[in-house]
Amino acid sequence: MSERERRRRPLSPRVLRWEDRTAWPMFALSLVFFAAWVWSLADTKLTVHQQNLLVGLIGVMWIVFIADIVVRLAICGSPREFLRTRWFEAVALVIVYLRPFVILAYLWRLPWFRASASRQRLRLVILVSIFTLLFVFTASTLVWLAERQDAHANIVNLGDAIWWGFSTLATVGYGDFVPVTPLGRTIAVGLMMGGLVVLGVTSATVISALTDQMHRVGQRLEEDRQRATGRTQTARAHADDEGEPG
Repeated sequence: MSERERRRRPLSPRVLRWEDRTAWPMFALSLVFFAAWVWSLADTKLTVHQQNLLVGLIGVMWIVFIADIVVRLAICGSPREFLRTRWFEAVALVIVYLRPFVILAYLWRLPWFRASASRQRLRLVILVSIFTLLFVFTASTLVWLAERQDAHANIVNLGDAIWWGFSTLATVGYGDFVPVTPLGRTIAVGLMMGGLVVLGVTSATVISALTDQMHRVGQRLEEDRQRATGRTQTARAHADDEGEPG
């Protein structure tokens, strides 16, 4: 065993059991956090009291996320290995715009998807779809934040930014909304380049899932045909035996 392998200790089964048991609650909490965060950004008609309640709710959920990391770090058995494999979750506690992508990590851990190969393929399709939505939303939000203070900008609210993001990703190019600031255009280039990769991966994933489904259906039909052929041959053999003179 190499020195590197000796230094790399596996995570404790306790932390894996903890992640299995908390996967559904943390997944649901992440969705609520994402919805509250979007609401706080997009709704400009909230009263001060409503805004404070929303910020307080986001703060409580953030404390839960921190507590979850602290508990897992305490029981993991190998903090170095934990941080090596869960580094993105730790970074997302500091950079808020990365936090929505942690939804993918919780989705990946849901025990329901590990029950069969078909559920694992479904999980992959859902992961790619959610990643696409989060990718477009994050890029659109950053463009909106970069553009909204510019006097010549026409992307001045989050709804228009998200519309621009999806039309850009789909290569429709309506031209009704365009970034004008250097930072906004830089982010737009990243969205365009990343969009090509995302669309390619999404298409490949869906096609692969459909191909696997067709292959499984073909296998079942072939097995049914073989069983029917076997039953026919067995019936003929019995008929021949009964027809032979004693």
